[in-house]
Amino acid sequence: MAIVEMLKLKLYGASADKQKILDALFETQLVTLKGVDEIDGTNVLFDDEAYTQLENKRAKLERAINIIETNIELFSEKKKENSDEFVALTTDEFERIILEKDSVDKTLQDLDNLLNVLNDIKKDRTNLENKITQLTPFLCVKENFSDFKQTKNTNLMLGILSQNALKEWDNFLKDCPLTTYEVEGPEGNIIKVYSHNSESFLVTKKLNELGFIKANFDIDANADTTINVLKTKINGLSLKEKEVSVSLCSFKDKLKMLKTMHDYIRFLMAKEDAENKFRCTPQAFVLEGYLAKESQEKVYKKLRQTSDSIEYEFSVPDKNEIPPTITKNNKVVSQFEFVTNMYSPPHYRELDPNTFIAIFFSIFFGFVMADMGYGILLVVLGIVLAMKKKNNKGMRQLMLVLSIGGVFSIIFGFLFGSFFGLTNAELSIIPTAVMPDPMDDATDLLMVCLAMGVVHIMASYILKGILLVKRKRILEAVSCAFCWDFFFVGLSFVVLDMLSIIKGLFLVGSIIAGISVAVSVIGQFFINSGFEKVSKSFGAVYGIINLFSDILSYARLFGLMLSGAIIGSIVNTLASGFLTSPVTFIAGVLILLIGHTFNFAMGALGAYIHVARLQYIEFFSKFYEGEGELFVPFGTNFSYIKLI
Repeated sequence: MAIVEMLKLKLYGASADKQKILDALFETQLVTLKGVDEIDGTNVLFDDEAYTQLENKRAKLERAINIIETNIELFSEKKKENSDEFVALTTDEFERIILEKDSVDKTLQDLDNLLNVLNDIKKDRTNLENKITQLTPFLCVKENFSDFKQTKNTNLMLGILSQNALKEWDNFLKDCPLTTYEVEGPEGNIIKVYSHNSESFLVTKKLNELGFIKANFDIDANADTTINVLKTKINGLSLKEKEVSVSLCSFKDKLKMLKTMHDYIRFLMAKEDAENKFRCTPQAFVLEGYLAKESQEKVYKKLRQTSDSIEYEFSVPDKNEIPPTITKNNKVVSQFEFVTNMYSPPHYRELDPNTFIAIFFSIFFGFVMADMGYGILLVVLGIVLAMKKKNNKGMRQLMLVLSIGGVFSIIFGFLFGSFFGLTNAELSIIPTAVMPDPMDDATDLLMVCLAMGVVHIMASYILKGILLVKRKRILEAVSCAFCWDFFFVGLSFVVLDMLSIIKGLFLVGSIIAGISVAVSVIGQFFINSGFEKVSKSFGAVYGIINLFSDILSYARLFGLMLSGAIIGSIVNTLASGFLTSPVTFIAGVLILLIGHTFNFAMGALGAYIHVARLQYIEFFSKFYEGEGELFVPFGTNFSYIKLI
């Protein structure tokens, strides 16, 4: 449980060596750059146009990678493998690949040519599909479209006219005895108009007024024949599209090169962006950055080998500076950094809470689930999904957190004697419960939850006190933190006496609790000034109400655990009635699968959300400042590759 001590690097160098220095820092992957305060006679040299060009190239490479992988997934006989993995490269391989610029450009050009063909195919297919859509209403017409035309004496028209307009059309035709029409189609809106040329002008004008849509198809065939021809063409285009898509799969061997070049472009963008942080003159530049103290020797050696025309120094960051944060924890605790960082990474100048988060989160989560069967599922699913998400650090950590929670679910499931809702009374191989039954001894179990809450809050005040002592604010540590731990000790004595668990502690507990409150009140007079002496003292007493409210929040642990136990029991009871008969056995199995899957999913989701809430609200609110910035070394923000 530690936040790594950081050093500040300040480097002065000749402008001619700038790129060489950046490359050296990239190779170390141990330094993050920071902005340099303005210096008279210097400026920044950020090239917006160059950055935009790099971004366009990066976007083009990313598009190419996505297209190739998508087509491999859809059309390749051998599906893409380990798409969620980084491409592992040595620095020599990386340097060799980035020199293959001509090969990359040719690959992108070949890919563009295929995509242009693919786009043309899709465009042609869309046009044919639109034409089919236009022809479909006329499937009821058996005549060819070319039959509807103007001859020497007549004008034959085919089109669409709404049924609402037919009545007005009929009235109009009373004055046009040389015009007639037919209506066809399931919706009665396909109209064939036969008109003598002497009435053709008036008829056409009236039809336009009524919203007539003329079938302007210059086709020597009817709709049915034409649509079949168009569908044949579409099938041909689809086959051609598949051929082109399969051809895109041949670029699979180029993925490593494209991914490497993509991330190299990202590195170049990072170098361009670094210009925003430098202060430069035509001859020289200055940069600043942070690194872990334990990395000082490696960075020093690398810089010394890079150039003789640079000056640099390592120093302890000023108290007013806020370096980025690196937390150093073991493999188990480090997974819970995901939970902490969802709230906020720790501030560099505070304590790392992840060990406590790991302990309390695991215990609370296991208590809520409290079932050996569900715990085994969590462990297995968590590990399997974590192995599949190696490229996604956050998701991998979440899965491992759930897996660790599953271990504690097994432990509490053993203590409660529960396996998929079954108990020793129903299945003798299940161990006998040693914890109170959640349905028969609700009060005892609720008290256990509240006691866990007291321990959790006491831990938060201990951490607050340690942080204040570290900052040499001893009086504040005593009056605002440690005294409340003693208050809870005294309160616990009182409760133990009232519950007749240990008699004779009431007076001692009352005195300890009273003195603790008095210490907090008196301490406010020495810490604060002016009116705050009174307001903060009153607030210390009033804060006791908030403390009891916080403790009651832990009752949610009992509620969640009880609801899961009840649902599991109901599912088993309901299914047992079906499992006794061969006819209904399958139905009983389905009830078990669906019921326990629902209970497992909702239980795990509810446990994670509410246990995280207890960490964020009841625990963090007492001591945690957060708002830290995670340490991201220069040149490590890659999407696809991992340098070895």
